[in-house]
Parts: sequence; structure tokens; C-alpha cells
Amino acid sequence: MSEKTPKDTKKPTVSAFRNAAELEAKERRAAEQAERERQAAEEEAAYQAREEYAKGLNEEKVDLIRLKQGVITDSDKVFPEQEPEKKYTVWQKISNWFYHSKWWLGIAAFCVVVFGFLLYDSLTRVDPDQRILILSNHAELYAHTDRVHNLLATACTDLNGDDKVIASSIYVPVSKETMESGGSYAASYNSQLLIQFQTATCMLVIADDAANAYLEPETAFVDLETVFPEYDCVDGYRIRLDQTKFAELLELETPLNEGCYLAIRAVQNNMSGTEEMQAAYDQAMPILEAFLEILTEGAVTDG
Repeated sequence: MSEKTPKDTKKPTVSAFRNAAELEAKERRAAEQAERERQAAEEEAAYQAREEYAKGLNEEKVDLIRLKQGVITDSDKVFPEQEPEKKYTVWQKISNWFYHSKWWLGIAAFCVVVFGFLLYDSLTRVDPDQRILILSNHAELYAHTDRVHNLLATACTDLNGDDKVIASSIYVPVSKETMESGGSYAASYNSQLLIQFQTATCMLVIADDAANAYLEPETAFVDLETVFPEYDCVDGYRIRLDQTKFAELLELETPLNEGCYLAIRAVQNNMSGTEEMQAAYDQAMPILEAFLEILTEGAVTDG
């Protein structure tokens, strides 16, 4: 009994391969037969079309000869009956034109809407006299950026000549959690940070110790101790905001992040160019000086 077992188990395997091969061959023969029938049908259809065309030409020639001989006076083969030209009303013509031009009209309407929005935005937009870049990941500070704007505006002058003094901010929450968490938000924050330090849009910056890991502050910012040596709150490139009335003036209920400071960017050769950076720096430095006086209420040490 044990000697028959291998033979019994081998037979189904061989049979399975043979059945599969036979089935594949059968399917291949059926496919070939179907292809031959399709080609034969196409050839037959082409032959019938040629025959009909030749028959029509022959009938047209016969009628043409009979017309010349005067046997017949008219022929549908030589002079096929033409439908009279349809006349449309004015409204039908207008409707037909709109129907056939709907794609172009849609594109034109879209362009008009976009142009109108851009025109409206350019006419109604109010450009700020100064922008400040906020890099501290502080929820309450972000929630009250309008207070930051109002406070900064008190140190600004009408730089763009529109008879208004307006300040604004750009907020990028820079911290290990936001910059290294992965995903689209982290990529967006990293891109925004890179763009801001490649342009001269914001020369004044609020940051903290958590943001410094991504900033290279010693080279990015100006050493303010040489500019404002009389202020105790000035430490190197930093104006330490926890040593000023910044949180009190903003009425913040939660403490500022550790090491939160105010700084001004140094003039560097980036995408904006040194000339544009220098012009932005020359505008921002007097504002920083006035802002510092507001934050300290003009109190200075004897140095």
C-alpha cells in the first residue's frame, strides 16, 4: 500500500498540467477562429461597400447618358435632391451662437471674474507700513496678533504715504513639534521660514529659544548691544521681551515662551538683494528704536 501512494499522488498533478495545457490550446484555437471570422466579416463589408459604390457610379453614368439623349428630363442620381436652406429667427441664431460658443464664453467669464477680483483687491487692499515676523509657537500670542499690530503701529510712521499707519505680521510657529512632525504642515512651515529669510518682507522678528535651532541667530540678526547699550533688556542680538512690558501691554494671560525676544535681521545678500534689504533695514531700525522705548516706557539704565 505504501508503494502505491506516490503514484496515486502524482497522477492528479500530471493530469492537472495536461488539462491546463489542453484548455489553453482550446482557448487559443477559439481566439484564432474568432479573429479569422472578424477579418472575413471586415473583408465582406469592404467588398459590399465597393460593390455599392460601383453600382451607384454605374447608375449615375447611365442616367447621365439618358439625360443627354433626352430619354429622361431629371435624375436623382445625377442631381440629388437638396433640402431647402433652413431659415432661423434672430433669437434662434443668438441661441445657436451661445450653444456653440459656450466653452469660449465660460473661459472668458472666468477670466473676467479673476481680473475683477484682482482689480478689486488692488484698489481696496491697504499695504502695511511695517510687518513683523512672529516665530514663537505661542497659542495666545497667535490669537492676539491684532494686539501686536496695534502696539507696533504706535511705533510706526506713514511710510507708504497712504495717510494711514498700519502694522501687520506673518506668523510661523517654529518649534521642534511643528518643524519635525512630518506631513504637509511641517513642510509648509519649513518652506515659509526659508522664504521669509530669503526676502526683505519682515525685518523685525519675534522668536524664542525653541526657534533658534532653525535660525542661526548670531549671523541672521544684528548685535543690538552696540546699538542700544543703555538698555538692560538688550542681550546681544536679543531684546528680551520677558524683561519688558510686552506681555503686559498685550494683556497676555499665559507666560511668554522661554527666551522670547525681539530682533532685527542683518542685511544679507539673498533673493531680495542687498539694496532692497538695506532699504528695508533703514526703515525698520527707527521703528525698532521707538518700539523699544514703548516696551520699556523710556526707562534706561545709567549704562
